[in-house]
Amino acid sequence: MRLSLLGKADDDEAHQDSVWTCAWTTKGDLLLTGSVDETVNAYKEVDHKVKRHHNFTGHTLGVICIATDVSGEYVATSSLDSSIRVWSLDTLDTKDVIETNPSETWAVCFNPASESLQIAAAGGSNNNIALYNCDQTHVPISSLSLPVADENFKKDRFVLSVAFSPNGQRLACGSQDGTVAIFDVTTGKFMHSLEGHFKPVRSLTFTPDSKMLLTACDDMHSHLYDVEHASLVEAFSGHESWVLSVACHPSGNSCATGSSDSKVKLWDMSSRSCAQTLSEHSDQVWDLAFNVSGNRLASVSDDKNICLYDYQQ
Repeated sequence: MRLSLLGKADDDEAHQDSVWTCAWTTKGDLLLTGSVDETVNAYKEVDHKVKRHHNFTGHTLGVICIATDVSGEYVATSSLDSSIRVWSLDTLDTKDVIETNPSETWAVCFNPASESLQIAAAGGSNNNIALYNCDQTHVPISSLSLPVADENFKKDRFVLSVAFSPNGQRLACGSQDGTVAIFDVTTGKFMHSLEGHFKPVRSLTFTPDSKMLLTACDDMHSHLYDVEHASLVEAFSGHESWVLSVACHPSGNSCATGSSDSKVKLWDMSSRSCAQTLSEHSDQVWDLAFNVSGNRLASVSDDKNICLYDYQQ
């Protein structure tokens, strides 16, 4: 398995500030990116480079997270302005805007098994996950709370990251104190915590079979967990600073991590070893994502660059 750089966004089509988040749609291979410049760009690949297709505006502070729904028709974004915006990728219009209290919304994701457009939002300082249905009341339809911390060892439970399993049965979240919590989606009940991290867990994602969870943490490690048995399977080490992002290849055979050491690493999930290290960015890599077909990886950074890689198994 190997990644090869295809190209970067041209300066006149790139963001004007740090790029913090990216995601691919499930149809059309459209790449969405969000930036501190308060905008969301949609790109298409043209001649092995990303070319801007559309620029979405509406947020008034930096964009923290982007998520696309399973149909590939909608994109949701969260921002430091404490709002969640949902756009139609067909009409390019705003579908919904959900306003929340300051610092109560961080990462967002769509429920892949919901018949409606259901969004889970990492609740930030609220220490929970809020579930919203688009086009309905903007009050959460439910709230999943993290277990109460031991009063003798009370820590900051600011919730940073959230992810649904591909089968829609489990919901995971990561927090400032290293807690990784697993919830049953059907019952809304807390199942268990995954132990091993003690610093902020900024990103997490399930493997395609929904059995394992990958995490990215400020402790310079990415962990692989068995979700149902709440056991640590592997701790990937090698980055020289915070691990800010993790993405799993659609085949489940590999994963990629981005770090504040400016590196992107490709990991072999069978041997659980580092297959490649890439140094195309000059500043911390906040996010990365594989496309649905698995032949492309995108990474975004504080250096304002959007890197597009070819992936070969």
